[in-house]
Amino acid sequence: MKKKYIVVIVGIVLIAGGYFWYRSSHSKSTSQVQYQTSSAEKGTISVSVSGTGQVEAVNQVDLKPVIAGDAIDVISVYVKNNQEVAEGELIALLDSEDAQKSVRNAELDLDSAQNKYDQVKKDYDHDVATKYDKASQKIAVEQKKNALADAKEKLNDYYIRAPFSGVVTGLSVSAGDSISRTDILASVITTESQAIISLNEVDAVLVKVGDKAMLAFDALPNVSIAGEVSKIDTIGQSSQGVVSYGAEITFDSQNELLKPGMSISASVITEVKQDALLIPAGAVKNDDSNGYYVEILSGGATQRKKVETGVSNDTEMEIVSGLSSGDKVVTQTIGSSNATSATKTSTNSARIPGLGGFGR
Repeated sequence: MKKKYIVVIVGIVLIAGGYFWYRSSHSKSTSQVQYQTSSAEKGTISVSVSGTGQVEAVNQVDLKPVIAGDAIDVISVYVKNNQEVAEGELIALLDSEDAQKSVRNAELDLDSAQNKYDQVKKDYDHDVATKYDKASQKIAVEQKKNALADAKEKLNDYYIRAPFSGVVTGLSVSAGDSISRTDILASVITTESQAIISLNEVDAVLVKVGDKAMLAFDALPNVSIAGEVSKIDTIGQSSQGVVSYGAEITFDSQNELLKPGMSISASVITEVKQDALLIPAGAVKNDDSNGYYVEILSGGATQRKKVETGVSNDTEMEIVSGLSSGDKVVTQTIGSSNATSATKTSTNSARIPGLGGFGR
């Protein structure tokens, strides 16, 4: 029995000793706090806002008849869809028989008026006609000239021509078809493209004409194009309580792979600051009573240092005062509660009010 008691007691002692040893060693290993740091360095920071939209042709014109009446016959069509045309090139010819007759009649009327005027001038030279007769007939000639010009202009309306150099698209008629003034025969678009994007009202106030932009395309993941904001809507559009503003972006270079209607993601650079003192944005904390601060590592310990911040983006923040180049700021603290995750070192992460991740 004594041997059994001895064995039990020894077992208890070994278990207790192992437990206390484990606690001691574990406590020692986890009590060591580790810091991840980053050095404050001079550099260039850019602030941008994003928007989405589509590729559009720089210019597009829908071709419709401008002559009066319905059931206008198409005599000839001289182009095909997706054909490139030059400015003034003939697209289609409409039935112009009546218009040609009007031109011929106007030419005859002008000849008649001119002959009468020539006769009056002879009579005036022989004192047969008065000065009034001569002036009156000269006016008649001018009126007939104007009538002929009007008739020729109306005749020209039957010749549908390209308003500028571009590509024919949406051709919907053939020779022998009848159309009305509301029908679109075809459209002509420029080969040059641009982007039309939508910006929310918070971002739109930061964007100005001339801002640079980078554009990516859903259909062309390996293509990116630089551009410049050329126009911003003055009046926003409201949809379900959300106000947005359209912005037009001109491409710095054209790409033949781009097609009107393609989806675009745009990043518009609203501000660039060079030679700024930069640290990771996550290293800046905000104390409601004392403002912005960082923790710097010195001699193995940290100390809080108040800072004045400038512009920021998703990853970096400018420090206007409070730090010097080379200062090491704490970006993450690995504490005893969990050796693999960061502990909270302050009350709030720094956020610039109203910027939503972007700042000025």
